[in-house]
Amino acid sequence: MNNNSEANEWYRFAKMYANAASFLMEKRGPPYEAVCYLSSLSAECAMKGFLLERNPGIPLPDTHNLRELCQACAWFKDEFSSLLDDCQALGQFATPSGFPSFERATQEDAEQALDTLQGILELGQSQKQFQGPTMTM
Repeated sequence: MNNNSEANEWYRFAKMYANAASFLMEKRGPPYEAVCYLSSLSAECAMKGFLLERNPGIPLPDTHNLRELCQACAWFKDEFSSLLDDCQALGQFATPSGFPSFERATQEDAEQALDTLQGILELGQSQKQFQGPTMTM
């Protein structure tokens, strides 16, 4: 698989997780922890897709740490720097191995998670990858 195809796959997963998080948030009594976790997965996938697109031939960072991924993205696009603290907060809903954490989430946490995710998607997306239905919020 070439880097462009691999980047497209990361973006496809990012969009799928974002849509699932948004869908859950619209439900009555949404599972806030699931919304936050899916948002963190989507953010990770989007940033890894962005890094593959911007830095072909270089292996992806071997991490699930959203702050570290955001810092790597900021090397290519300064605007990612403004999301560092938000990525740190969003990262609390996943363990270092990428599994869900036992962190409790509130409605405010879930709303912030979706806002952070939207910012990441807007900065990292390429029109080609995200044409069609977009995340609803």
